[in-house]
Amino acid sequence: MSPLDVFLGFCFVGFSIILLLVSFLAYRRRPERRMLFVLLAFLLYAFLSTLTLVAGLLGLTELGMSSYLVVLNLGILFLLYLAVVKR
Repeated sequence: MSPLDVFLGFCFVGFSIILLLVSFLAYRRRPERRMLFVLLAFLLYAFLSTLTLVAGLLGLTELGMSSYLVVLNLGILFLLYLAVVKR
């Protein structure tokens, strides 16, 4: 993994965990089915990002993602974040 891949991987993990926490707090405040689905989506993103980063650091290329896919996933998470935060 290049240093850029490691940096983007850590950004992806951190951002997905932050979004998971925000969606958890939102679900606790308003326990609706829609918020539960958002919470589960961010939980899966956090799991995927952590798994991808660990696989990349261990050299397991079959579980890794290219830099382009990581940036695309960050964009998707940002759009989901806007959907949750925007009132």
